[in-house]
Amino acid sequence: MTAREPVVSLHGVSFAYGAAEVLSDIDLEVRPGEFVALVGPNGSGKSTLLRLLLGLLRPQAGEIELFGGPPDALRSRHRLGYVPQRPGLANDLTASVADVVAAGLLSRGRWWARRPGRQHQAIDRALTAVSLADRRHERIRDLSGGQQQRAFIARALAADPELLVLDEPVAGVDAESQRQFRESLLHLVRERGGTVLLVSHELGAVADVLDRVVVLKRTVRFDGPPAELSGTGVHLGVHDSDLPFWLEQVE
Repeated sequence: MTAREPVVSLHGVSFAYGAAEVLSDIDLEVRPGEFVALVGPNGSGKSTLLRLLLGLLRPQAGEIELFGGPPDALRSRHRLGYVPQRPGLANDLTASVADVVAAGLLSRGRWWARRPGRQHQAIDRALTAVSLADRRHERIRDLSGGQQQRAFIARALAADPELLVLDEPVAGVDAESQRQFRESLLHLVRERGGTVLLVSHELGAVADVLDRVVVLKRTVRFDGPPAELSGTGVHLGVHDSDLPFWLEQVE
């Protein structure tokens, strides 16, 4: 894959669970260095699209490419970072924050384990990016919900991914954690040259730094800059209810 080719590419992608079609003829590309938000009402197909992108499902029609090849054939897993919705194991873990972040380096393979200096640098860099360096020795379960989510983002960042995919990462998270969340994503995009695909109903923390907003409801209903969407009267603020309300009205 050259620097100009898409990181993510979907062409004519359709998927159904039995007779219920969830996605229909999806065309979508995300290029290196882009910060893209994917939004849509409940049941719009966002989770299914992520599962297709991660190689957990296969489309019934169309083609999907991740780094220029089929998602389930990706060998260098460190190129992809994934943060699911509020990981449920956090409150049961006795591991420290640093231990959780270190787990993100496993995708780098055994050769990385033979470089302890590089490991420590990667962990330090990731913790600094999410402003948790001073909490590295605390147990993950003792952190607030927002801090836990930032720790899991740091785990994904530790492997220095080319693409970071996040699924509703700020749902129910306090304003300060959302600010730190924004800064960590800007660090990846602007300082590391990475790409971000963010799935969220809450865009207030990042609305002014997004390159594109993609509205999904079985098909792609909108794909363009956030200013264009805001120009139609849709508010992207985190504390406003009109974005989720508007999404539910999309026909």
